Amino acid sequence: MNLTRLALRNLLLRPARTLLTVVSVAASVAVLFSLLAFNTGYQKGLRNQLQQMGVHLMVVPIGCPYEAASLVLKGGDIESYLEEDVAERIGALEGVAIAAPSLMHAIVRPEDGRTDIYLGIDERHLQLKNWWRTGEGVAPTGDLLNGPDAMVLGWDAALIEKREEIGEKIWVPETQSEFTVTGILEPTGTQDDGFFYVPLASAQERFDRAGKVTAVQVRLTDPALAAETADKLEEMFPGAEIIRMEELLGSMTALMDSARALIFAIVAVVIAISAVGVLNTMLMSVFERTREIGVLRATGAGRLHIFGLVWTETLALTAIGGLVGLLTASVAARGVEAVIKRFVPMAPKEAMTQFDPRAAVICVLAVLGIGLVAGIYPAFRAATIRTIEALRAE
Repeated sequence: MNLTRLALRNLLLRPARTLLTVVSVAASVAVLFSLLAFNTGYQKGLRNQLQQMGVHLMVVPIGCPYEAASLVLKGGDIESYLEEDVAERIGALEGVAIAAPSLMHAIVRPEDGRTDIYLGIDERHLQLKNWWRTGEGVAPTGDLLNGPDAMVLGWDAALIEKREEIGEKIWVPETQSEFTVTGILEPTGTQDDGFFYVPLASAQERFDRAGKVTAVQVRLTDPALAAETADKLEEMFPGAEIIRMEELLGSMTALMDSARALIFAIVAVVIAISAVGVLNTMLMSVFERTREIGVLRATGAGRLHIFGLVWTETLALTAIGGLVGLLTASVAARGVEAVIKRFVPMAPKEAMTQFDPRAAVICVLAVLGIGLVAGIYPAFRAATIRTIEALRAE
């Protein structure tokens, strides 16, 4: 206990140097903790988003399956299409609960700095999205899509269009047509919030894609049938790609792992620099306190006591920096998350950076590692100083 108090007192004698070292360690720990916590929340949020979709399989036009699936989930134009009767044939298979076709079309409006995603759907899509609720808190029904001019707005789409009332009109100059708002969805926290939903037949007509769809999303009576059903679909539709949602998640996770590996490499460099900073601080402290160390040795302190004192100072320095780093990461988590979301694919909208005990443990171990490694040489150097030479030092 006396050794710890003495170590803390020695650190306070040089406040500027101690503060700079603490800040460098804290920055490293804050970045490390934020990345670890974001990674955990990202994968959990992505998995929840796919689970919430209630989609076990997706049938898309042939090409790059993951690109097509990402476009369907995120919004965008797909250059090739499926025939509309594909959905009926899939729906007739044993074990298929819902086969919901959709036609997606993007209208780019650079003058407004936005891209509007129109999704043609029918009642089967509403059954698939059984968690949707309208502004009245009730599940939407096929009645909302009655009529060629009907339109259901996602929450974000309604905000963009500044539409709050049912019955309001939306003019689409690109198709020279007018739609009537028949429903506004409550926020879901997913990409669904940004879409403009119109009847499938109307979308096919307005966007000149008669009898075509961009995807068929499939919900099974039992998710365990996914592999068997996917094999059947591959035989039935050789000109289409069958996407298992688990594979899509694995692909996106692999992409994120690659980006995370690069980020962690940068963090490793930052931690190494922090370790060097701690090492430099403690070495300078030893050089400045050579005479003090000589006095301690002359008054009975052994080499092990000197080694322990300097090593304790190093551990205390890194421990304080680690604690400050964890607190900083907790306070600034949302800001760090907002920056990271710009660089990762399909980041869910909901908050993902939360306190992760496992990440905190890893950060604590990293801090201890920095202290243990960086403190060895300065402590050894202090312990091996000869008493007479130390007392002669100015």
